[in-house]
Amino acid sequence: MAGKRSFFRDLLVGRDFIPSRLEFKYALLRGQFAVIIFLIGAFYCVLDPVNGVYSFLPGYLLMITMAIIIVVLNRQHYYNTSSFILLTFVNAMVFVFCTNDHPYGGVYFFFMTCSVAGLILAGHVNRYMGLGFAFLPIVLGYIAYTSDLSILPPPSYDPLVIQINFVVNFIIGILSNIFTVSFLINRNQESEESLRESEKNLIQIAADLEASHERFALAVQGSNAGIYEWNIAKSTTYVSKTWKQLMGYSDSDPDVVPTEKFAEILHPEDLKKMQVIMQTHTKTLAPYQNELRMKTKQGVYRWFLDSGSFKADQHGNVATLVGSIVDIEDRKRAEEEILSKNIQLAKTNEELDRFVYSASHDMRAPLSSLLGLINISEKTTNIEEVHSYLQMMKGRIQTMEGFIREVTDYSRNTRLDLSLEEIDLRELIRGVAQNLADITGKVRIEINLPEPIVLLTDPSRLKVILNNLLSNAYKYHRLDQADPFIAFSAQRNNNSVVITIADNGSGIEPDYHNKIFDMFFRASTKSEGSGLGLYIVKETLQKMGGTIWIESTPGEGSTFTFAIPA
Repeated sequence: MAGKRSFFRDLLVGRDFIPSRLEFKYALLRGQFAVIIFLIGAFYCVLDPVNGVYSFLPGYLLMITMAIIIVVLNRQHYYNTSSFILLTFVNAMVFVFCTNDHPYGGVYFFFMTCSVAGLILAGHVNRYMGLGFAFLPIVLGYIAYTSDLSILPPPSYDPLVIQINFVVNFIIGILSNIFTVSFLINRNQESEESLRESEKNLIQIAADLEASHERFALAVQGSNAGIYEWNIAKSTTYVSKTWKQLMGYSDSDPDVVPTEKFAEILHPEDLKKMQVIMQTHTKTLAPYQNELRMKTKQGVYRWFLDSGSFKADQHGNVATLVGSIVDIEDRKRAEEEILSKNIQLAKTNEELDRFVYSASHDMRAPLSSLLGLINISEKTTNIEEVHSYLQMMKGRIQTMEGFIREVTDYSRNTRLDLSLEEIDLRELIRGVAQNLADITGKVRIEINLPEPIVLLTDPSRLKVILNNLLSNAYKYHRLDQADPFIAFSAQRNNNSVVITIADNGSGIEPDYHNKIFDMFFRASTKSEGSGLGLYIVKETLQKMGGTIWIESTPGEGSTFTFAIPA
């Protein structure tokens, strides 16, 4: 700190900027002491000749010269050197004057100024040095007073001159001491003001830190983040209260856990990925984020978003990792659900494209056939032919009706939720078989249920499944054999009911077993169906939470088995 610019200030300490205010004040004091020495020397250069004393003039001129040298050194920032020269010189000059001047001339008063100046200027550099220069004038004064070490013959003073010298030296000594003490008082006041200002700043900093801590705590609480700090050297990790809550631990569980514990709670699939992240980021010290699964105290894995940042020590080695975890289990479930729905949507769009193409073809064929039969019937007058054409038209209409019914079943299964009711399975199967009795009259139907089975299910969907499987079994039967049959059987298995529909029809090639449940798939070119029946069976069972599988041998028959929750 340079202080206010003035000619006197520039003369004593120079024009250079002094960063430290303390250094500036001591430099200014040192220069002022040099000015006092200069003025005392100049004053006595006038006073002594007036009183007819000339023996001390060389000493006064030396004082003036040394004052100038001290100011020059002070301006060049040789502060310690100038202080040492100043204190040594003034003690030596006062000692010389005391040993040669009249003992009642009052020169001894200047030893007090030398003592105080030594304590201030030397004590600023070193406390022991300051004490040494403070006690040095006492020793020199004692020696000068008790010993006769005069170098020059003492001047003869008139008693009046001695009194004048005593008064002048007394006043100058008092003023010098007042000047020195005032400096100490100013320094003390400045120190107190600085301390009060520092105290205010510390209070403000503490308040800001407290406010910052509260904001940080609120932010952490609002984000529900679990904070942890990994001390790499000690291989221990501090975990916060929120971290323990997220992981299912209680407040009484330890706040510091071994780092090895984290390897145990990480999901095996995420452990290797986390190790790679650690190896990479410990080199770059860059922050990271990672989604991982961690095992809670209850032994259940949950998804967390882990964020962390590394901190290096003074040697540049990685010392600490500070991180946080946020529970993202709900978000991950939502993402999985969205992914599942997107897959289902893509599947639905694909099936819709296939449906539009195949449906238009399957509906156009019966309509074209009807138009053809109508044209033929208009050209004949034979009643029997007309009757034959009408029967054929009826068959085409029934085909279209069956196709529309299948489309309706598929649409209802897709749009409507499950409607659960308690039903008697035997009565339901009998009802389905009775409704198809007109087309299955040539095929024997067996219902093998050793005991009544009552289950909670969606009866309309179960009817759709049974109707499609029964009609398929009849369509692909071999009516030329001795005993064509379709057999129903069912049994309860834990929390499900397993239903089997077996026939001794034409059977299905093994290569087609995994394809027959696809939309519009026909296993034979002789097939008259739309290819939707078994697809509707599979989709309906999926809606009900069931499964289906097939066992079939060409020429011997097929067995369809499906299980539904009970």
